[in-house]
Amino acid sequence: MELRQLTFAMAVAEAGSFTAAARRCHLSQSALSTQIAQLEAELGVRLFDRTTRRVVLTEAGRLFLPTACRIVELADELRAQMSAHAAGALRTLRVGSTQTATRVLDLPAVLGNLRRRHPGARITMTAGPSTELLGAVADGSLDIALAGAVSPPPDPRLVFHPLSSPEPLVAIAPAATSRAETGSATLAELAASGPFIEFHAGSQLRTTVDALFRDAGLHREIIFELGQITDVARCAAQGLGTAVVPRAFTDGLDLVDAVILEIEDRPALTIGAHTRRSDRTAMVGAVLELFDNPGSR
Repeated sequence: MELRQLTFAMAVAEAGSFTAAARRCHLSQSALSTQIAQLEAELGVRLFDRTTRRVVLTEAGRLFLPTACRIVELADELRAQMSAHAAGALRTLRVGSTQTATRVLDLPAVLGNLRRRHPGARITMTAGPSTELLGAVADGSLDIALAGAVSPPPDPRLVFHPLSSPEPLVAIAPAATSRAETGSATLAELAASGPFIEFHAGSQLRTTVDALFRDAGLHREIIFELGQITDVARCAAQGLGTAVVPRAFTDGLDLVDAVILEIEDRPALTIGAHTRRSDRTAMVGAVLELFDNPGSR
């Protein structure tokens, strides 16, 4: 089965005529008929019913056509990607990332590997809250936003690609917190442990943490609102208050009168890439491939 035979079959299905399809494919009608016959023989089915007035798809043909179209489409995408790569013409990749995504995905390492694999590429990166980044992808200002999953999806033009296992949220709390010795705490115990240190309002992490306590019918006092999650974690590690952060931000913390606790409801963030549904550029595909194949990083 050859790619051109799939293309010929698509042309016949669209034109509804071997004569019109032959003109479109720049073939004689007999040559086109021969190619379709060879394809049908290889597949072991008849793709078209031929009448004196029109050619129509058989049941097998209707099953065949969508997959054939997708194969041809993928082949066209592959040609475009390889042509761009060979010409050193992979365009700029504009990346946006939240603080959590940058830490969880080890984004500098991923982008460094992308640069080594595509030395002609230009990569730009910006950090910000997920709402701003997703809006920038939707309007075309960014190619890809690395952030947590959002439910419901904020824009029908966007598609989400999960890139890691769910990232647990953990608590950094005063060592005197009830049941601290067990290594875990409930939301109610955390709310009772004292004032809270939080990431700034409007961020996805803050929205998630607020929802956890609100849905549990719990109030917490907030004394610090900071712009960096690392600062949130470090302040909590010094015993200045309780914080709920992604586990990745607790690595290497110097704990002073504080402990790291699992939250019994086990909340987590799913980190991934938000792209436009219509975007199939080579650079976006290249960065997603790195995440799909961790061994290539």
